[in-house]
Parts: sequence; C-alpha cells; structure tokens
Amino acid sequence: MQTSDIRTTASPMPEPSEKPASRRAERAARKQKRKERRAERRRRSLRNRGFFGRFNPEGKTWKIRLLLWVITAVMLIVSGIGMGIMNLYFGTGRYKLELLKFYFDSKQPLLLLNVLPFVILILFLWLLTNRAWISFLLTGIFTLIYSWAEYWKLMGRSDPVIAEDLTIIGEGMQMGTKYIMITWQIVLSAVLVLAGTLFFFFFLRGRFSRRWVGLCAAILPIGASFLLYTNVYTDQKLYKSFPCWEKLNKWADCNQFISRGSMYPFLYSVQATIVKPPDGYTTKAAVQMLEAYATDDIPEERKVNVIVIMGEAFSDLSQYTNRITGADPYVSYHKLREQSFHGKLVTNIFAAGTINSERCVLTGFPYLTNFRRASWSYARYFSSQNYATQGSHPSYEAFYNRRNCNENLGLEEYYFLENHYKALSGRISMDKDLLPEILKLCQQKLQTSDYVFSFNVTYQNHGPYSANKQGFSKIYVPQDGLGASSFHIVNNYLQGVEDTGNRLLALTESLQQEDAPYVFVFFGDHKPWLGDQNSVYRAIGIDLTSSTEESYYNYYSTEYLIWANDAAKQKLGADFTGEGPSISPCYLMNELFTLCGWEGPSYMKFSKQIQQTLPVIGTTGSCVENGRLVRTDDVSAEAKEAIRRMQFVTFYLMREAGGKLPASK
Repeated sequence: MQTSDIRTTASPMPEPSEKPASRRAERAARKQKRKERRAERRRRSLRNRGFFGRFNPEGKTWKIRLLLWVITAVMLIVSGIGMGIMNLYFGTGRYKLELLKFYFDSKQPLLLLNVLPFVILILFLWLLTNRAWISFLLTGIFTLIYSWAEYWKLMGRSDPVIAEDLTIIGEGMQMGTKYIMITWQIVLSAVLVLAGTLFFFFFLRGRFSRRWVGLCAAILPIGASFLLYTNVYTDQKLYKSFPCWEKLNKWADCNQFISRGSMYPFLYSVQATIVKPPDGYTTKAAVQMLEAYATDDIPEERKVNVIVIMGEAFSDLSQYTNRITGADPYVSYHKLREQSFHGKLVTNIFAAGTINSERCVLTGFPYLTNFRRASWSYARYFSSQNYATQGSHPSYEAFYNRRNCNENLGLEEYYFLENHYKALSGRISMDKDLLPEILKLCQQKLQTSDYVFSFNVTYQNHGPYSANKQGFSKIYVPQDGLGASSFHIVNNYLQGVEDTGNRLLALTESLQQEDAPYVFVFFGDHKPWLGDQNSVYRAIGIDLTSSTEESYYNYYSTEYLIWANDAAKQKLGADFTGEGPSISPCYLMNELFTLCGWEGPSYMKFSKQIQQTLPVIGTTGSCVENGRLVRTDDVSAEAKEAIRRMQFVTFYLMREAGGKLPASK
C-alpha cells in the first residue's frame, strides 16, 4: 500500500530570541511615542513658537547650539555674582551700602570669597538638571531664604547666621518669627528672582544635547567646592588676615564675622559646629548619671535674694608681691573679705577669656562649648524656684554674643550698654554707676517678684592699661627699679582696683540697710594683663614662668567671696565668714548653696561628688587631687573616671538636654 507524504500547514516554531526582540521593539516604540508627544508639547508651548522659538536649541546647527550654551553659561555666572552681592547686601544689616562699599573696597579677595559659592552652586544645578531656569530658581530660593534670615537676625538680635544655627532650626523659627519684617528691599529681591526665572525659562535655553555629558561635568564644581573649602574657606590664617570694619568694634566676634561678609564667614563657621562628644559617650549613660540624684526645691523659709558680680580682671596682687609699698589699694576689699566667706578661684584663663570664668560659674560646667542653643544653668534652676532672673553688663551686647547666649542660659532680663547703661551714664558704665544700678534693678524687680537672682559682669579694670599716661592720683608701687611703662601700667591698674573695692564695700553697706535678705557673691575672672610678655609681673617680683605649684597658682588664681546681710544671716542661720577651699569656677555655686543650706538641683549634687575628688578641674592640663597639683594625664583611675563622668554630663546638658534636668528615678 502506497503511503502519501503527510504535510502540515502549521507555522514553524519561532526562534527563541524572537519574542524578547519583539518586546524590545514595543518598548522602543512606546518610548519613541512619548518622546514625540513631549516634542509636540514643546512645539506648541509659547516659548517654542514665533519669536521665542529662536532660542530653542532643538533643530539648530551645532554652532548655534554652542553659542546658546555659552550665552547661558555666562548669564548664569553673572546671575550667581548678582545673588552673591544681594546676599552681601542683606548681610550688612542696618549698615546697608556703607558696609557694602567696605566689601568692594577691600584690597583682599573678600568679595570673591563671598560671591564664588553662589556661582558654583548655580552652575552645579544647571549641569545637574540641564535646565538653566531650574538652576536659577533653586539658587534664587536658597539665596532669598539665607539672606532674609541673615537680615532679620542681624536687625533683631545683632547676631549673624552661623552654621550651628542650622542644627537648631526649630528653636530658631520659634525665636525668629518676632523679628520678621517685610521691607521694600525684601519684596524687590523676591521680584528679581521671579523675573530672572522667567527670563531664563524663555530666553536662555542652552543645554547639553546628551544628558550624560552634563552629569559628568557636574563633578567639576563638586571637586572645586571640596578643594576651596578645605584649603581656603577653613584657613584660619586667611580668615584672621581680614580687618574689621572701622565702624564696628573689633573685639566682638559677631562684628568680626560681619566684617568678612556673609557667606564666607558662614562657611568658615561650619568647622566650629562639629562638637564631638567625649569618647564612649552615650545619651543614656549621661542621663543615668544625673537620674541617680534628686532635684530639691529651696524651702520657702530659706529663700534669699542672690546677687553675683564678676569683677573684670580683679585680683589681689598684694598676696603675691611686697612691692605695693605706697598707698594700699586693697583697704576696702580686705575689710569686705574679713566680713565674708572667701577663698581662691583657680581659673582656666589668664589676662583674657573673660567669658570662660563667667559661664563656668553660671553653669557649673568646667568644659564649655558655645551656647547658641538652650542649655541648663543655675539661672534656670532659680527660675524654677520662682525667682526672677536678670543681670547687667554695661558694655556692648555683642561681646561674646552675650545677648543671645544669656537668653539661652535662662537669664530672663539682661541690661547692656545699648538697652540701658548708655542712657544712664552716656557711655560704658564704670563701677560707681554700675554697682548702685544693680541694686536698684533688684529693688525694682522685687516690687513684682518675691525673690531675684542677679548675675552681673563689670567692665572697669579691663585692660590694657596705659603705659605712658598717668591716670592715677596715688602711687601704689614706687618707681624704684621699674621702667616708665611698667610704673604706669601697674599703678593705672591698681587705681581702678582700689575704686572697685570701695564700690563693693559701699554696695554691701547699702545691702545691710535692706530689710530683704541678700546674699552677695563676688569673684574675679582672671589675672590682669600687665605688660607684653608679662613684663610688669617680672618687674614686681611675681613668678609666672616656673614649673612650681606657686607659679601655677600665681598665673591662674583670683579670689571669691560670699557675703550676706543680717536679714539673710538670720533667715539662714549662718554667719558667712571664714576661709573656703581653693576651687575651680564651676564649683563656686556649690559653696554658695552649702552656706545657704540648700540641697539644690541634681546636677549640683553630682558636681559635689566630683569636687570631692577633683576640687580643681578644667582645661589647663592640670588639676588638683589629694591636695596636690598634678597633670590631668597623671591622675588616679578614680579621678579619670570622675573626669569622664563630668564630660558626659556636661556635654549632655549643653548640647542635648534643651535646658532641662532629667527627673530622678
């Protein structure tokens, strides 16, 4: 039987690769359609039709595209310069064009350093987005926000924006809303940014035809930024080489900042925001150390008013030399000391750095950072006990940024030259005006409050002291063996010291007449400057240079005293006399609370435990353990543990606690 061939009509099986290839083709087709739709929308858009279409690089020759790209790049650079200048203008605060002219007239590259970051930013965003109008808009928004914040902060608080402010934006927003003001300059700046964005949107359209080229090119401004920041913007020598504007006080850090522009000093300040916690630090460990102690209230029957005064450069030199053989400048001070509990204060500083002793006493911390955020302090404790808290410094509020830092430390009212003492005496007030005014302000506050805590800083005796002008009416140190400059320096200093002693004694005599109970604390912040390279100290026989313990104490010691009027002595049952221990400034409030019979806050109880081990502790590289002065690295294991605990707790209270102590368990 003959069989026929069986034929099939079925299609041959596709090759395995045909199906994926079909999918790729479909995806490519969909992508092409989307591209065509976008192109069609662009063709229909206003800026691609008629007159505006001339600036569209699509469909143009490569020469035209290159020309549009170059024009766009140049205009972006010009815009970045303009934004930098606008930021500089707002950074002048109330000085406006007068200070702006100083920036332009500077022979050093001050203008370039302030403008360059804006140029780099706008170019980077252009390369990243491949759209000039987007880069202009984003850079403009950044410039407006930063410039307005700078202006409002300067106008409201005389304080520029520094990098650390970015770490406390929430607090800054709460505090800063009351300083917001809308001026014609602010409105104009917003209009300019909007107009510039529209201009770039319609006219400046140069861009890379291949996106990857722009993304690769964006590496250039990133690299330039890194090199400039690490080698130029953080260069301390360069930063300090720029002079302070002659109409600003050069001794104030804020004024030094303002004199260097806006963006440049802001970038320089970034390095200061990196406050490293102690090795091994954890928040939990610090909190547990404080939770081991309870915070006790001051009993109502033991509450008294407290006045603290830090005397600028006040020191009893008669303890260290026998050359004061003329008039005795310390008669009144010694009389007051006999009526007081008194001792040595072993500071961290010599001849400068006032703010260190000031804030060590106010906070009880031996190690300090800046106080641009809320921090715990004894002012906050007194406030929690229904005390009104206030104080005075009769000089400029910008010095050490006291106006803002004192607020962060819980002092509710503070009187400076600008808001009080200029009207009182027409200038920086000396002790004859300041000390009576401190008492007057306390009396006024007691009309509306039950008790007051007043923390004050004097200005009298601030160095340097004239080396060629005789401002003294008495000779305290005879000229025998002294050069003319040393003779004038030491006697000019002692003239001010004698007057301060007289004013302090007069203040306590006034307090003695008060029915209200007062406790008065006085201390010196540091030894005075007495000639370059301590020439006057050498001339009058005070050794500051040897490696002996005596020399160390000669260099770092000042004095403290705690006095009470009869009303306070009767209420507290203490006489407030006798000699106290030699201590670091951070322990001075411990002595006050002990004399008053107050248990105090948990931090004080913690601090007293550390004080038993290390009565002198700080940043000089030395401390006192078991009555001996030793290098910090050579202390016992127990003392090293005490230092570690103190570092943990103080870091927590300054940086993380928001001004509050944790509740005890």
